[in-house]
Amino acid sequence: MTNQVEGLLTNTDFRRLWIGQTASQFGTQVALLGMPLVAALYLGASPMQMGLLGFAEYAPFIIFGLLAGVWIDRFPRRPILVAANFFRGTLLLVVPLTALTGFLNMTVLYLVAFIVGICTVFFDVAYTSFLPSIVSKEQLVDGNSKLETSKSTAQIAGPGLSGGLEQFITAPFAILFTSLSFFVSAVYIARIRKLETVVTDAKKQKNIWLEMKEGLHTVYTKPLLWGVVRCSTVFNLSWNVMFSVYVLYASQELKISASILGIIYGMLGVGYLFGSLLAQRAVRRFGVGPTIVGSAAIAASGGLFAPLAVGSEISIALMLMLGQLLFGMGVAMFSISTISLRQVIVPDALQGRVNATFRFISWGSLPLGSLMGGMLGGAMGLRFALFAGGIGLLASACTLFTPFLQLRVKSFHELSLEQDVSIKS
Repeated sequence: MTNQVEGLLTNTDFRRLWIGQTASQFGTQVALLGMPLVAALYLGASPMQMGLLGFAEYAPFIIFGLLAGVWIDRFPRRPILVAANFFRGTLLLVVPLTALTGFLNMTVLYLVAFIVGICTVFFDVAYTSFLPSIVSKEQLVDGNSKLETSKSTAQIAGPGLSGGLEQFITAPFAILFTSLSFFVSAVYIARIRKLETVVTDAKKQKNIWLEMKEGLHTVYTKPLLWGVVRCSTVFNLSWNVMFSVYVLYASQELKISASILGIIYGMLGVGYLFGSLLAQRAVRRFGVGPTIVGSAAIAASGGLFAPLAVGSEISIALMLMLGQLLFGMGVAMFSISTISLRQVIVPDALQGRVNATFRFISWGSLPLGSLMGGMLGGAMGLRFALFAGGIGLLASACTLFTPFLQLRVKSFHELSLEQDVSIKS
């Protein structure tokens, strides 16, 4: 294992991907809190408008998800990553520029969120499919863990930075940091030198619908892949029911300041850090399947802390922080485990379409969750919407019991040696 780690750290292309992704993650985390703060504090958005903002951000995963997978399997992925980050950085400049000129409104936010979301679809599908091109299969878990560690570090510092920037220069201008980070990321990823081998079938390449169908069929017919999609779809739906009104609930009902909210969101990153460090150990100790089930349960348990937060300002903040900690830790372990699973059991020629199918189905539930959260928050109250989302998170973990509890192998490399992974019921 030591030789594998040393090899990964001396891999120049991986280091450039790692630096580029770290820069991208810092900007993403500032925007994650920054955009809702722009809507809630700068523009005075209603619960329904907050839901529509989330819908605009994630709707591209439904509209363009499967198409992105076909496109990414046909062409080298590095140029797609560079272009997506360049356009994201450019588009986000619209927010501070329109705020400076007095034209910023919710319509502008919806449009920016939607177009940036299109770029994110292509970046996320290409990024997940790109890692196996520059590291060996034995290094995938370690590589994914390092990338998740960067994500967790960004989640620790990013929200606090976002809240602090909002206090000093207001939320619209905090988005400048996000824009700059995407440009830095694009530069580093552009410097990756290893040439990719694009494996395509010339006959299938003429029929885009056939290629989309092949990605859907692969996910649906493999029990492990379908189990992850099933859980992730319910999980993402429930989480966005909560997230769409979370900032509004914390700032208006709980009277939490932007700076304290940034610290609370930072605990999500602390959880990600713990989860990314524990994922590989958990797989070795408990096996692939139990780790995936257990991590989903840990993440789901963090969901109910927000609606149950009562008492003094300190006790409320501590409960919210604990919920974010558990959520982040579980999601990091789940992401590392399930992404590594996909990367080792799916052929490289299908990586883009399979990853796009995952995004299309599981991330496609995010805009629906945003709308549901906005409607529930407006009609039944923000706390009710948070309770509904929290219960949905717990339900999502229960969908994993079959077939994952029976998957006891303690190495993803073992799975890569099998042409077909089957689990006895």
